[in-house]
Amino acid sequence: MSWPSNQAEGRHVFLIELEAAPDAVMRVLGPFALHDAELTALDLIRGEGRLDLRVEAVGFGFELADRLGRKLRALPVVRGVALGWLGDA
Repeated sequence: MSWPSNQAEGRHVFLIELEAAPDAVMRVLGPFALHDAELTALDLIRGEGRLDLRVEAVGFGFELADRLGRKLRALPVVRGVALGWLGDA
């Protein structure tokens, strides 16, 4: 993914589809804590056999957002991740 080079920080949104495991949400939030991301919004919807989690965060640039997306995709409980940028915080 290629991010605009002139925008270093802003609000990033991560749309994450998870397996409906009891500790899935906690596993997914761990990488955000490790990188000192400030979470500004969480939205969780339980589907049939899955969880859909929307995480909005600030405090980091595009490169870290991309790296977080790759880390999230590597987690066993994660089925898919989509990333977006919402602009200035």
